Amino acid sequence: MTVAILFLIVLAAIVVYYGIPLAYSRWSRIALRRKAVARSAVVLTLDDGPGSDLTPAILDILAARRMKATFFILGRNILGREDLLRRIAAEGHQIGSHGYTHINYWKVSPWRAISDIRQGWHVINGVLGASGTYPFRPPHGKLTIPCLLYLWLCRVPIVYWTIDSGDTWMPVTRRDGHRAATVLRQHHGGVILAHDFDRQQGDARPFVLGAVNEVLAVAEEEHMAVLTVSDLLKG
Repeated sequence: MTVAILFLIVLAAIVVYYGIPLAYSRWSRIALRRKAVARSAVVLTLDDGPGSDLTPAILDILAARRMKATFFILGRNILGREDLLRRIAAEGHQIGSHGYTHINYWKVSPWRAISDIRQGWHVINGVLGASGTYPFRPPHGKLTIPCLLYLWLCRVPIVYWTIDSGDTWMPVTRRDGHRAATVLRQHHGGVILAHDFDRQQGDARPFVLGAVNEVLAVAEEEHMAVLTVSDLLKG
């Protein structure tokens, strides 16, 4: 086998292992945006929780507005906050999984990544006394081909987002919470990404709560439907 052929084989393997899931994620985001815009709908999604501070505050906002959201739960953050997970379910919000440890699946073995997916579901089921799987949002938005095939085999919706609130990457000095609402108004529909985990540094609380309130206010002003992930995917 020549060096050139070996190089092509390795390149093809890399494309399959990383490239196909990456292409799928981009296609999925386009499809989500088109579906949301076509239905004039907004889906509020919260990642990495539950958080002791932000999750109850967001639930209070949603209850006051009589609206539902989708919470992509991080398994390791459930410990000590089991009542919050039960409250999310009891108040009719959709529960999805974000894995257990928030590892980047591009940087670990496929069996460890799949184990992380399974462990996330297992912890949620243990608290809720349920069984089965939940819609999945990949940590860091990254999947490899074994993870993608596993989730397809389990018939689990893989859910990305179309509008990032910026609450984990915008500089603190620029955190005014307006970004998601502004983009939502421009697009007239979308899947919003925000985070409700407990921060160790900085104060993202005003930003996150402001973004949630503004997104829901725009939905009301523009007469957009506020849906869960499953509601959007059904349409």
